[in-house]
Amino acid sequence: MQTVLVLAVSAAAIGGVAWLIAWSKQVQRQQDFERKVQARKLGWRYDSVRNGRADYRFSGSGGGVEWSMWYDSDRGNKSPRPKASWKSANVTAPNLSLVIIGRKRYQMESGVISRLVMDVVAGVAQAVSGSDEPSDKSDFYESSITLDEGRPGFRERFVVAVAPDMPRGWLDESLQALLLDWPKSRRGAPYRSHERIEVTLRADGLRIVAQQMPEDFALWNHLAKLGEALAQRLGRLAGR
Repeated sequence: MQTVLVLAVSAAAIGGVAWLIAWSKQVQRQQDFERKVQARKLGWRYDSVRNGRADYRFSGSGGGVEWSMWYDSDRGNKSPRPKASWKSANVTAPNLSLVIIGRKRYQMESGVISRLVMDVVAGVAQAVSGSDEPSDKSDFYESSITLDEGRPGFRERFVVAVAPDMPRGWLDESLQALLLDWPKSRRGAPYRSHERIEVTLRADGLRIVAQQMPEDFALWNHLAKLGEALAQRLGRLAGR
């Protein structure tokens, strides 16, 4: 009798696990379908095939700016930090020339000790992963200046650091609003962009990284609008 009971419990457990796996796959298929439909409505292209660290990818264009953005769930990490990234190669700079990040993070990164630690960590990470991600931030912080532009609420939350020869006067009200005011997720939680957004401009292009961004399509749409607006403004200044 006891053997029969054990077998019954084991079968129920196996059946429960199988049901959870099937349910998870169904949810993923539904989410994939919804992203595909929304992307088509906006004239974007959507690729659901996992490629490297990208779980799925969007690409599109607007105002002469071609871009791609992708989601990295970081599922292989023991302490996962999912992130969304947007990138365009239409606007470039010879070296790292622009960093937009939250004020608290800037104060932490730009200190002398922090810059030394950042160099060591970046070097180790590149050696271990073979990543070609540039590790030029500490040098940039030594020579960059911070723009005293924008409304007080924006300056309280964000720092805009630029190379000395980079043009000024492009950070208008609309760009500040796009950086600050993100849509709420479906759960109603505000996205704290000043704690999670980083914008960089390098030789390989303009990039925006949004840490821990919910996968709601409203936020993807906002990320694309922010990227296009920044690229268009910076491109006009560069004469592109």
